[in-house]
Amino acid sequence: MEKKSTRSLLSKMLFRSFKKAWAQFLAVIAIGAIAVTLFVGLLANAQSFENRVNEVYSEGNLASLWVTTTRYEKEDQEKISSFLEEGEEMEGRLYIPCKANTKSIYLAVVPSLPQISKPYGEIELSSTSTDVDFVYFDKELKSKNNNISGNSLFSLNQDVPFYLSLASYGLNEYASFLDSYLKEGKTNIFKEEALCFHASVTGFMNFPENITKSSYNTSLVLMSDSMFRKGLKAIIEENFDEEGTKIIFSALEGFLGFNSLESETLSNPNQYLISVKEPGRVAILKDKIDQYFANKEDNNLYLAASRSEMPFYVTINNDVTQARQFTFVFPFVFFAVAILVVLTTLSQRVLQERSQIGTLKAIGLRKSQIYWHYIRLTCLLVGIGAFLGEVLGPIIVPWILGQKYSILYSLPDLRYSFPILEGILTAVVFLGISSLVTLLICHKEVSLKPVDSMRPEPPKMKLRHIRRSKKEKVSMLSLKMAFRNIRLNKMKSLMVIIGVMGCTALLSCGFGIEDTVDYGIEHDFSIFYDTDLSITFKNTMSKEDMVSALLKYPEVKEAEPYISLNTTAYLQEGPQSECKMYLMQKDGDTIHLDFDHDKIVITQKIARNTGAKAGDVLRFQCNGLSYEAEVAYIQDAFAYHGIYCYTDASFLKNASSLSYNTAYVKVKDKVDIEQLAKRMRSQDDSISNVMTAKERNAMIQEVMTGIKVMTNAVKVFAILLAVVVLYNLALMNFKERTRDIATLKVLGFSRKEISLSLLFETMSLTAIGVLFGLALGYPFMLGVLGTNVVELVEYLYCIKALSYFLSFVLTFVVAFAVNLLLTKRIRKVLMVESLKSVE
Repeated sequence: MEKKSTRSLLSKMLFRSFKKAWAQFLAVIAIGAIAVTLFVGLLANAQSFENRVNEVYSEGNLASLWVTTTRYEKEDQEKISSFLEEGEEMEGRLYIPCKANTKSIYLAVVPSLPQISKPYGEIELSSTSTDVDFVYFDKELKSKNNNISGNSLFSLNQDVPFYLSLASYGLNEYASFLDSYLKEGKTNIFKEEALCFHASVTGFMNFPENITKSSYNTSLVLMSDSMFRKGLKAIIEENFDEEGTKIIFSALEGFLGFNSLESETLSNPNQYLISVKEPGRVAILKDKIDQYFANKEDNNLYLAASRSEMPFYVTINNDVTQARQFTFVFPFVFFAVAILVVLTTLSQRVLQERSQIGTLKAIGLRKSQIYWHYIRLTCLLVGIGAFLGEVLGPIIVPWILGQKYSILYSLPDLRYSFPILEGILTAVVFLGISSLVTLLICHKEVSLKPVDSMRPEPPKMKLRHIRRSKKEKVSMLSLKMAFRNIRLNKMKSLMVIIGVMGCTALLSCGFGIEDTVDYGIEHDFSIFYDTDLSITFKNTMSKEDMVSALLKYPEVKEAEPYISLNTTAYLQEGPQSECKMYLMQKDGDTIHLDFDHDKIVITQKIARNTGAKAGDVLRFQCNGLSYEAEVAYIQDAFAYHGIYCYTDASFLKNASSLSYNTAYVKVKDKVDIEQLAKRMRSQDDSISNVMTAKERNAMIQEVMTGIKVMTNAVKVFAILLAVVVLYNLALMNFKERTRDIATLKVLGFSRKEISLSLLFETMSLTAIGVLFGLALGYPFMLGVLGTNVVELVEYLYCIKALSYFLSFVLTFVVAFAVNLLLTKRIRKVLMVESLKSVE
């Protein structure tokens, strides 16, 4: 009966506490919910993202090892196959960098649909597609309205020109020999820079190696050997007589390792895909393969790469890792502030219920029962907040951050993941720390004798002799009272400063992320893209012909042809980096770089990926040809990463004669650029694509949409944090000052003067917290962006003065608004009841 009555008494006290301090308790629940929402939500986002990536790799049966050779040799295929154990598989394919229209692609020619690195999900097929006749493009390359659009989108049954570089195989050196076999009026296609053959699109697929969307990565196209043979045979027979056709295909056997026309397949593989069950076997196989080729007299190994070394895998795997790391960076601030809010709120409750604690001890309650009462109160508040966070986090956060992944990657639809075990552990740790804090808070009061607890806590006073001037204004009293309270309540003041500091740091971090993105785009446009239009032609042409074709438009002021190539850069020893190589005009006025004629400039991202620095000799390959040049310097860049060199550099002397299909265009003053671009697209059949500077900016902004979504989330959560923290602390301050407010009212002070006292105190502490928060904004931004890298860009960190000012103003406005709202309670303070002592 006694135990029942004790429980009933404590339960009633708990209910009264909720009724009396519901606003403060609601703040505790809110901050707890925000902290758990962020942590569990980010954890759920990382798990969901990783699960979606693994689903792509699993359904597409992604290869474990890629072995690429410079030419086909039958003994290579047999030897590699002999290294495999039971259950391990190998497939071969002809892997060729080429262009479809003007879109750079990797063409994979296969005898039949592959089973390793295979299309997954539903393939959208045309009526002409069969198991042996197919050309599958990635679904991201499909025209949205099923019409041919520009140079990079395709539609079903579209006849697409494929361009194979001849320079890399040395075939154009022997082209003159074939002149005597030409049909009348036809062209010797082997004298061109690239061999063009045609094939129709028979389907659109999802492919595991195309997991990074084709807008930001070179896409792989699957073509059957049958379609490849038909395309080559058609273009050769169209231009050469029967005898010439036989000679050409005989030469292809020698130069490219092709089979004869009578064989079942024309192409032979130069790339082998290996699938293993045990991850540990990958390194063993790679070592055996490297050793085999190293011991060959004529080593024809180009690259043996495991999954973790493939560029498409590295890019998305970095994002998966960063998603996990981000879980432990951002929510830390909210958890720290949540614990501080619990600390301050419970401290006030214990002080306010000091006499009740003394009464409970006087009537015989044990210390453990009183401890348990306050721990139960804490657990209830924190538990409700944690529960709300557990439910809302895995729904809200993955939906917000998932927008970034949907822009960059081809992934299955978002499936929400609820990390139940991690969520429970989070709640347990949060409850445990909060309970420990509560125990420490209660210890001082519970340890006192009942008679001491039942008396009010004596004020901390120091005897001071102050000479007062007769002319001293009463209005100065508000300021003096404010500073007195700051001095007497050091712990509470510290809580206000830390809470405001966290809010301001988050706000300046959020604004700083936006500044970093905007500055990066402005920086790149001023150095790498100082132009109005970027024009892509359907066919290549000489520099002079391209300039003439563009200057026929009266609106065009100047035209600057340039060449953009896919390349692989590396030092003699070190990692490789796939990037762009830009060949620019020496007298050009679009790309503002100045360096020695026979050197190159690389951007800092390429330098980081390859380990190159100024003065190093960098090697790179374009269209099968190898080059090397000294690095003049490292250039900062946000999105325009690559290698920059001049078209007449001496190290390019072994390249075939240069031809162009792209140009930068500057227009005359007062010309409507949008209208000119529209007219070029619609009226000029030779032009494949026109992009304005505004459209280029929008494309980069689209890549950064995910970052900006995250930035807005940071700012929203920062403001929520500021509102909750400042409201809770201001309310607590108001309740602690009730007797002071009543005294001032009795002495005749106006509501304005009393309000100023409260405002001076809080706003002074806010100012200190803001200053510390502004100082922490930059390092916090580095931490957030460092765990949220976008592989396509390299951040040029920057926080503008305006962003610091906005962070300062926002925090002050929130603090002022919250405190102004609470000062309205002054008129509700009852003077007689507030001034009563404990009887």
